Amino acid sequence: MENNSSTLQAMNILVVGASGYVGRHLVPKLLQQGHKVRVSARRVTELVALFDQQPVDICPMDLLQPTTVTEACRDIDIAFYLVHSMQAGDDFAERDRRAAHVFGREASRAGIKQIVYLGALAPEDTHSLHLRSRAETGEALREGGVPVTELRAPIIVGAGSVPFEAIRDMVNHLPGMLLPTAVKNKSAPIALDNLLFYLVGVMACREAYQQIYDVAGPDTISYLQQIEKYAAVTEQRFKPLPFFLISIAMVRFGMPLFSSAPKGVIKALLGGLKHDILADDKAIRRLLPQPLLSYEQAVEKALADEQSWPAPLTWFQGNMAFREGWRNAAFYGDCLVLSHESAMPAKPIWQVLSKIGGKQRFFFMNWVWAIREWIDFCVGGPGRDLGRDTADKFVVGERVDSWNILRVNEEKSVLLGFGMKGPGSGNLEFRLEPLPDGGTRITMLAYWHPAGFWGQLYWYSMMRPHTFLFWGMLRRISALAVKQHLRSSPD
Repeated sequence: MENNSSTLQAMNILVVGASGYVGRHLVPKLLQQGHKVRVSARRVTELVALFDQQPVDICPMDLLQPTTVTEACRDIDIAFYLVHSMQAGDDFAERDRRAAHVFGREASRAGIKQIVYLGALAPEDTHSLHLRSRAETGEALREGGVPVTELRAPIIVGAGSVPFEAIRDMVNHLPGMLLPTAVKNKSAPIALDNLLFYLVGVMACREAYQQIYDVAGPDTISYLQQIEKYAAVTEQRFKPLPFFLISIAMVRFGMPLFSSAPKGVIKALLGGLKHDILADDKAIRRLLPQPLLSYEQAVEKALADEQSWPAPLTWFQGNMAFREGWRNAAFYGDCLVLSHESAMPAKPIWQVLSKIGGKQRFFFMNWVWAIREWIDFCVGGPGRDLGRDTADKFVVGERVDSWNILRVNEEKSVLLGFGMKGPGSGNLEFRLEPLPDGGTRITMLAYWHPAGFWGQLYWYSMMRPHTFLFWGMLRRISALAVKQHLRSSPD
């Protein structure tokens, strides 16, 4: 075997889809080996949130816009292709084929030596659009002419993997559930660490060029057994009940009631439940031998790793700092974003915002805030713990009534942690952005990681009231800044 990952010469590597579940864990592995890494995704804000503190080159890329692909591929030796469009709607398969064609063509033009593609295991006779699409994506990449190494994986066991998160949300928040009999079908789930070892191992390995490898864990078990084993590892009481009258479509409809995992991905993945998805991984195990973690070991490691994963005070999916270290708060959260443009510069707006809470309260419909605080107080929370340590300045570690001040960037942003009791973990962030005309855009971001059905219900039932309340706050803050500016200006 030509490649030895511990002695590989440093290369320029592009990770396409670096903000995704596998990508965010692969990038640190590549950096540890001394490679120069360029990360790309359509939404640059997620890349910045994830990798701002790491020595990576951040490059925006829309795979359906060839010019952005050309720029991302420039001076790259090897590319990892880790993207899918399952959240884009029912036309995701066609979008994935088009994207792969574009990338394969541009990678060839740029002189990239190898593409490592993460696909999915699938029976030859599968009717699952998702599973067929993953194979078709690999074919489209190969048509570009660059040697492709394709790893076909089953369910990945790790925090952030959508099937894993669906099981976690189900077991953590329900006493039991009627399930379709399809959960008795089997697969060989693989631990995230084992998959990363294979991905890094085939990199620059000529023996792996133009090869397709099945990868798998050591246990071929049913989806029902995965649920039962997760419950046993986490010591949760959960009773799964396969029932012939329950269809996969019914599960697809019911899952968003208790899980915040992406609905589009869940819909696509559930189609794979209809088959045994078996693997022949002898070839990859000969090429890259490693100890394989059992399903139980993989679950234990996933839960331990997410507690120690660096958690900067910038929101991204799964960030433990925004889940308050609470495993029951869902990995996948929601974000409500509202903006208001003011003619005032940032300084007077910041002076008004800095007085939030305490005697000033929350600028708009304070009686609504008071109702929520009294409800929290009645259930034993700190809702009526009113007041501020410093009345007119944000100081990290101090409080704004029951909220905690987590991060302050003077006259630019402040992040508050939700201190009251609730079915999930929440945060509130204010950002001030200067505008070309001298005004300021005030943006308010509300983050919520729900805990099961009640957390989902809380978020969606309160969406419209929160939107109305937050809009009022933003407009009132702007108006107070104008009034304060006029009062302080000379006649």
